[in-house]
Amino acid sequence: MLALLGIFKFEIQKTNFDKIKHILKFNFKTHHKLSNFDAYQSVGKFEELLEINGILIAKSQKQLFEFELLAKMKEPITFVTSDIVRTVLIIKLEKEKTYFLKDGAFIKQSYKITLVIVGDGINIS
Repeated sequence: MLALLGIFKFEIQKTNFDKIKHILKFNFKTHHKLSNFDAYQSVGKFEELLEINGILIAKSQKQLFEFELLAKMKEPITFVTSDIVRTVLIIKLEKEKTYFLKDGAFIKQSYKITLVIVGDGINIS
């Protein structure tokens, strides 16, 4: 198992991912000034995001259906990899289908999942 997101498993033989991107987003309020540089004021702490990207080639067309149902619940879930355990919300799921056959089936499906970390977690490493 590569990772676990709620009940959804990312596995090498089934749904695997190519990369996980960690993003820290700092929030600022901008105050515009005429004939001068804008001023910025820090607002709140920061947001911590994770992006998971992957490509499924010649796999079942319903491979991400179970994950999509999990995302539609819009509830906090646990995300576990070999080095982190975090409580997250799925805020965005993008799917792209390409390389279509004559019957309308597709061969390649790429996906991008955006998670926002909502709770303190455990760094295992």
